Amino acid sequence: MGELSGLSIFYILYLAKMRRTKTNAAWKQAATELGFDFTPVTRIFGKYRMSGVIGKQLSCSVWANTEPNGQSSTTYMNYDVRFSQPLNLGLVVKREGSILGKIRKFADKQDIHTNNPVFDKEFTVKGTDEYKVKELLTQQIQSKLLEVSNVLKNLVVSDVSINSTRMSGFIRKSEILVQNVKLLIQLAELIVPNE
Repeated sequence: MGELSGLSIFYILYLAKMRRTKTNAAWKQAATELGFDFTPVTRIFGKYRMSGVIGKQLSCSVWANTEPNGQSSTTYMNYDVRFSQPLNLGLVVKREGSILGKIRKFADKQDIHTNNPVFDKEFTVKGTDEYKVKELLTQQIQSKLLEVSNVLKNLVVSDVSINSTRMSGFIRKSEILVQNVKLLIQLAELIVPNE
């Protein structure tokens, strides 16, 4: 009986190692395609992270973190694209969420409306200079924000970054990692065009 449980443990560890090897290969492929740095995970509960610089003004990080939740745990994907210079608009654009969020939006006088009903329904927009924020949020940027938010939940655009954090689940496919990062980069390049 002891031999059987020893074999079971060995088999489970073998499967975990094979899965880690496959995941490392996918993350390495995505990092290579994006021109990012990635250090393969060597431990069973290692942290997956890749990062790099796009052009001269965008730095990007992608990472997964696992958080305990009672008897189990949940893994979250996180994406962050940082601008080299802040926009200085007091900007916060986030997706409209729950009913409670909609009530807050209705009661909040600071929400900036873009006169695009589809966009205004989906996002809460705040900023210190309403005119400059509206000028920044062109139709093209609004369309890209709507596109990105359909793929990456918890999307937030601020003066310093675009991020999507705490997306439940772990991505093991390189093409999905690349697609998600490219969506954020496309949005960032519309907001902060290359000079």
